Amino acid sequence: MKERIRCLLLTFIIALVFCVNVSATEQTGAQLYYVTDEAGLLSENENMMLEKMAETVSQKYGIGVYIVTVEDYRDFHSEGVYKATYTIYHEYTMGEGPDRDGIMLLLSMDDRDWAMFCYGSRCEYAFNSYGQQKLEKVFLDNFGENDWYGGFEDYIKECSVYLEKAASGKPVRASLFFPILIVIGLSLLAAAVIVSVIWQKMENVLKKATANAYVSAGLQLTEQTDHFTHKTTSSRKIERSSSGGGSSHSESGGGGSGRSGKF
Repeated sequence: MKERIRCLLLTFIIALVFCVNVSATEQTGAQLYYVTDEAGLLSENENMMLEKMAETVSQKYGIGVYIVTVEDYRDFHSEGVYKATYTIYHEYTMGEGPDRDGIMLLLSMDDRDWAMFCYGSRCEYAFNSYGQQKLEKVFLDNFGENDWYGGFEDYIKECSVYLEKAASGKPVRASLFFPILIVIGLSLLAAAVIVSVIWQKMENVLKKATANAYVSAGLQLTEQTDHFTHKTTSSRKIERSSSGGGSSHSESGGGGSGRSGKF
C-alpha cells in the first residue's frame, strides 16, 4: 500500500514539473536559445556561460536578451541587416511574456554588419533611442578587435543595468544639463547682440583711420606723415575631427526600433 502511494506521489510530481515546463514554454514561445551562434564565433564553454547569463537576466526582468550570429544576414532578408534581425525575431517567436518583449543583437560576419532590435512596450521603455545609442558603445569596441565573447558579455551586463533602472522607474535617459546650458548660452548671446546694437546707435563720434580728420581747417602743417606703429593679429585653433570605429544609425520597423551599422 505504501509503495503504491509512493508511486502515485512520484507520478504526480513528474506531471506537475512537466506542466510547469510546458507553461513556461508557452509563455515565452521562443524557438531559439538566448545565444544562437550560427557563425561559430564562440567556444562551447563561452556559449554556455553567455546562455546562462542571458537566461538569468531575461527571466529576472521578463524581457528577453538575445544574441544571434550568422554568416550572411541576406539569408533572412535581402534589404538590410536590421530587417533581417526583426525577421528572425518574429519568425522564431522570440521574446518574453504575452507581449514578447525582448532585445536582440545580431552579427552578420560576411560584411561585418550588426543590428539591434528592441520589441515590446516594456523593452522600449527600458531601451529608448538614446539608450540604444549609448548601449552600442559598450560592445562595438570589442567587436572591432574581434573580441566576440567580451563584446557579448558587456552587452548582457549592460542590458541588465538598463533593465534594473527601468524596473526601479528610472530608465536610462539623456541628461537635460547640456540642452539647458545651450538655451542659457543662446539667451546671453541674444542679449549681447541687443546691447551692442543699442550701444552703436548711441555712439555719435566715429573713429577715423588717419590723423588728418582731427586737424582743424585753419591749421597749416609743413609736413604730414602717418607712422605705422603696430598691428594686431588674432587666430584660433581648428580642431581636427577624429573618426571612431564602426558607423551606426537608428532604425525603425518590425513593430519596434533599433540600430544598425558596421563593426
